[in-house]
Amino acid sequence: MPFRPALLCLFFALAAAPLAARADDLPPAGRTAGLEDRLKAGLRAQLPAEEDFIEKVVMLVRTGKLPGKLVDSTYIWAIERRKEYPFPAFEKALRLQAQKIGVRL
Repeated sequence: MPFRPALLCLFFALAAAPLAARADDLPPAGRTAGLEDRLKAGLRAQLPAEEDFIEKVVMLVRTGKLPGKLVDSTYIWAIERRKEYPFPAFEKALRLQAQKIGVRL
């Protein structure tokens, strides 16, 4: 059987790919704790007001008023934009995106 490097690379890429769970993929009970922990750690929330904002976001996702995909995409964008302290970018962008869909944060 001839060696197929492309097939081998594809196999290893799929095997090594992380199975990252999005907020919408988890059941309601696990979703809020996982999402809240991820947001606080990833966004480097330091102040009580920042933690309160994250808790409010998590509650809105849990109740279905704020799409988890919107939170996830904003989270990823903020982390890529400001690696040292991404919370301000996340908060501003999420407020703007939520306002567009009629959700007040």
